[in-house]
Amino acid sequence: WNVFSQACDSVSLDNINNPGPYAYQTIVENDGMRDGPDYSGATLYYPVDIDGPFSSLVLVPGFVSPETTVSAWGPYLASHGIIVMTIGTNTFTDLPLDRANALLDAVQTLQEENNRDGSPVFQQIDESKIAVGGHSMGGGGAQIAATMDSSLKSVISFNPWIQSWLVDYDYLNHSVPHLIISGQDDTTASVNEHANIHYDYTPDSTPKAIYEIENGNHSGGRFPSTANNYVGKIVLSWLNYFGNNNNCYYPLLLEYPEQASVYQNNLESFSF
Repeated sequence: WNVFSQACDSVSLDNINNPGPYAYQTIVENDGMRDGPDYSGATLYYPVDIDGPFSSLVLVPGFVSPETTVSAWGPYLASHGIIVMTIGTNTFTDLPLDRANALLDAVQTLQEENNRDGSPVFQQIDESKIAVGGHSMGGGGAQIAATMDSSLKSVISFNPWIQSWLVDYDYLNHSVPHLIISGQDDTTASVNEHANIHYDYTPDSTPKAIYEIENGNHSGGRFPSTANNYVGKIVLSWLNYFGNNNNCYYPLLLEYPEQASVYQNNLESFSF
């Protein structure tokens, strides 16, 4: 325990900076990446000057929103050593189930990119450590994707929106660790009708947490800099613990973050 504690001495929420310590670069479909049929357009952000293989996160935007609305997460997480792939949707009005299919199609692209000769991330992606996430309807889609593919490492739902009838069809019942970022004053996807339902209907046997940003609106989850960078700090800690199996980040997930009107989790019921 003493050795472990010393190894984690530098790991704290205060020490997580924006940006992180690594440079990053990007590629798009014109650079040779697969063009998946269930989404439209993609950008891959990857760290440089550091050896992989890396864990990764695929992100899809919300209703009537382009890929760029979730792009702030690419540079942030890549600068902390996590590959990010942002995608667009085939139509701006795709529903959560469509966005779930888009995410899983993009996971296939990520896996193929890991094995494509000439790719800058050739053999640099750990295919066993892929997470999915999204904003608004994309967050609802990420939840559904977890019910369709239990091999995903985690799910991150930013200001998630879900159709109420989907709850009755068990679309929130999965075992993939689930982090929710919500906004107290979200008028597009109110927390009582959306984010809290996501949390409550995710089984208690699944590791889960919800960070409701005090006075937060529907856009708060789109940016790691929200709440004095604490949205980014919590998301990175979640991905490092559940995606990279780095136990140093577990205590950080138990801390009550800044500017939280609600922070709830069931993590202490799981073995550390």
